Amino acid sequence: MHIMDSLQLEIARFIVAKALRKSRVTYQQVGEAIGWNHPHGRGLGKNLETILLHLHDRGLPPLTTILVKKGERYPAEDAMTYIRGVLGQIDIEQAQQQVFSFDWLRVPELMPDKDTLPNSRNAWLTSFWGFAPSEWGCIGFADEGKRNRYLKLSKPGDITAIYVTKGKGPEEMRGKVVGVLEVSHQTGHAREFISGDRWAEKENDPQSRGKWLYAVKVTRAWRVITEDWQPVEAIFPSTYGSAHPEFIGSSGVQMSREEAERLLQLDVYEVPVYGQSEPINPTISTLDAALVPSRAVPASSGPYWVGETDGPKHLYILELTGDIAAYLGRPLAAVEGKSVIKVGFSKSPMARRDQIQSAYPRGQFKWVVVRPEPMPEQAPYLNTQVAIAGEDAMKKRLVDERAEVLGGEFFLADDCLVYSAWSAGMYAANQAQLSLRPKKSAES
Repeated sequence: MHIMDSLQLEIARFIVAKALRKSRVTYQQVGEAIGWNHPHGRGLGKNLETILLHLHDRGLPPLTTILVKKGERYPAEDAMTYIRGVLGQIDIEQAQQQVFSFDWLRVPELMPDKDTLPNSRNAWLTSFWGFAPSEWGCIGFADEGKRNRYLKLSKPGDITAIYVTKGKGPEEMRGKVVGVLEVSHQTGHAREFISGDRWAEKENDPQSRGKWLYAVKVTRAWRVITEDWQPVEAIFPSTYGSAHPEFIGSSGVQMSREEAERLLQLDVYEVPVYGQSEPINPTISTLDAALVPSRAVPASSGPYWVGETDGPKHLYILELTGDIAAYLGRPLAAVEGKSVIKVGFSKSPMARRDQIQSAYPRGQFKWVVVRPEPMPEQAPYLNTQVAIAGEDAMKKRLVDERAEVLGGEFFLADDCLVYSAWSAGMYAANQAQLSLRPKKSAES
């Protein structure tokens, strides 16, 4: 009989947890759950084959058939090669349903550790006019009856997906799912959970004055990366279609299990909540991974630090817009034709921009992504190792060509040098990526 080692047993338990919830699981979710060196699952094939063989030897359903790429229903063709090698020409839909219908409780050694999985949470959907938990740390209801309904049907720690209303809010967010809140059962007047300036802004607006005063406190919040923003009706068609949008916004509706699993697959990063003092973990990961009780947030090793799991990356250059002369306290002539920039890499340059911007008070100075332009649909570099080569090359070019170092990854440079640094970074990253590809043997 094929025997699973401890890693393969951990993988199998994680997939069983999803099977018990009648949900497919993505490679990214598995990668993040087990701390794999590539969260999208590159290199997991042999482990998955051993799991499949072990289960086949024991006459158990083919568990790995519910492991798919994000947004897909069935395994990719390369995964099907492994599956067919063990099971032959199978009906994949039938195989998945066999996994979902099987009573995995009969196999106690494959039972997941309930303390490390967000199994008991319910998921809800409601709408806001925007998403700013650092200023608005609650969900507000129009009257006590609506709040009592939510408290009766929910439990502390439930999560609520937030989409921005289609008629109000930032134009680029309207109708899209942009954030997630973890909600307590602590109640109070909305003024207790909203910053003073936001409260004044709300009460000075005739459209919002006196509304949503019956509040429930939010305990944690995550922003969906811009690249994963999707129309609410596309990602949660059943939940969104179950009630009038006005009811969803005023009372909230609970998601089906299937659509809650879609929510867990979104890439997010944690953001501060008004009134909360606990440290946040700004790592970009799936919501599924973010909800697992987290390790301590790593200490900062520089003036600004954020983290994210390994995997595909973009290089980026951000530019600080506004009156740069005033910002640096210099004459206009001294900075003419120059920009304050930040170079780096990330799974989501837009998310990185938002994270950095959140450290600034609201005002005229805004960070914008100037490279890449336009943004590719897929991150072009395979992993952090490749991206570091590109980032280091950008920094070296900037320093060699005498850009002014403003600290860390921040520089003052003219437009030509910014372009030159970007070209150097892409070249170095492309070369590093080529070096990772298997070399052809002399006999081939």
